Amino acid sequence: MVEFLQKRKRAFLVSGICLCAVAMVLSVFPGVRFTVAERGLAFIVVPMQRSMTNSIGWVQARFASMTDNARLISENDAMREEIIRLNLELEQLQLAGEENYDLTNLLEMRQRFPDLPTIGARVISQNPTEWRSRFNIERGTRDGVAADMPILAGDAVKGIVRYAWRSHAEVITILDADFSVAVQSVRTEAEGIVRGDIQLGREGLLRMDFITAAANIIPGDELLTSLYSPNFPPGLPVGTVLSVHPNPDGHTQHAIIEPAAGIERPRMVLVVTEVIE
Repeated sequence: MVEFLQKRKRAFLVSGICLCAVAMVLSVFPGVRFTVAERGLAFIVVPMQRSMTNSIGWVQARFASMTDNARLISENDAMREEIIRLNLELEQLQLAGEENYDLTNLLEMRQRFPDLPTIGARVISQNPTEWRSRFNIERGTRDGVAADMPILAGDAVKGIVRYAWRSHAEVITILDADFSVAVQSVRTEAEGIVRGDIQLGREGLLRMDFITAAANIIPGDELLTSLYSPNFPPGLPVGTVLSVHPNPDGHTQHAIIEPAAGIERPRMVLVVTEVIE
C-alpha cells in the first residue's frame, strides 16, 4: 500500500490542487448551494485561502520594506557624499584662513625689522630628539639661504640655519644644545652668552653663562643680541632673566632664561639673509 501511494503521489498531488482550484472558484459565486462533498472540500480550502492571503500580504510587506530600505540606503549615500563635500570645503576654508594668518604674521614680522634683509619661510617638518631641537624650512640655497643665517619667529631670535640644501634647510632652535648667542641686558648692558642646555631645554628654558660676579643682572631683565654676537645683528630680542645664581668659583654667575620666541614650533619664520661676521 505504501509503495502504491509513493508511485502515485504526484498524481494525488495534482488532483488535490485541481480540486482546491475548483472549490476556490465556486466560492466566489454567491447564492450557490454546495453539496456535502463540496462543503467538506471548502473546509479544507478556506484555511488554505487564508494562508495564501496571509503569505501574499507578508510578501507585499517585505517588498515594501525592501523598497524603503533601498530608498534609505540611497538617501544615506547622498548624505554621506554631501558630508564629504562639506568637509572638503571646510578644510579648504581652514587652509585659506591659515594661509592668510601666516601671510599676515609674516608681514608683521618684516615690519618689526624693516632694516634687515629677510625672506619668509614655512616650517615643513620637525626633527626633535632628547638632545636636539631642530626643524626644517622650505627655503634653501636656491633662495639665497646659507648656513649660519639667523632665524626669527615673531619678534625674537628662534635659531640659526645649521645646514642648507637646494630646496630646504635645517634650523637648530635656541633650545638646542649646539646653539649660543652673545647677549646684553637692556637695563644695564651687562653681557654674557645665552646657550641651549639639555636639562633646561626639557623645561623650555635657556642658560646664560660668563656673567661676572659684579655684573648687575636681576630677574626680569630683558636680553638682546649684542655687538659681539657672531652671525646675529645686534638688538634682537633673545629672552628674559628668570633667576640668577653664583657659580662655585666665586668670580662668575649664571642665569636661567626664558626664550622670547617661546618653545612652540612656529608655522612661519624669517631668515635673515645677511650673516654678520
